[in-house]
Amino acid sequence: MHTPGNGHLGKDFFRYHPSKARSKTYINLREVFNRFKLPPGDYILVPTTFEPHQEADFFRSEPWNVAIDLPEVRLQS
Repeated sequence: MHTPGNGHLGKDFFRYHPSKARSKTYINLREVFNRFKLPPGDYILVPTTFEPHQEADFFRSEPWNVAIDLPEVRLQS
């Protein structure tokens, strides 16, 4: 089971916490791009390699598509 702070999530964690979003097809590519729309909450991103027991560098980008309300600014003449 997961012990907070040790960085390891056991298989029981994944058994009882199903994925909220995942790649449709798990393929061996250098780059995989997906866009998901998720409700606010806490999420765990799990980077993986195609073959087990390999180490790799991972890059994550999180573009935010959020509408913001900015007040109108009027310049004085």
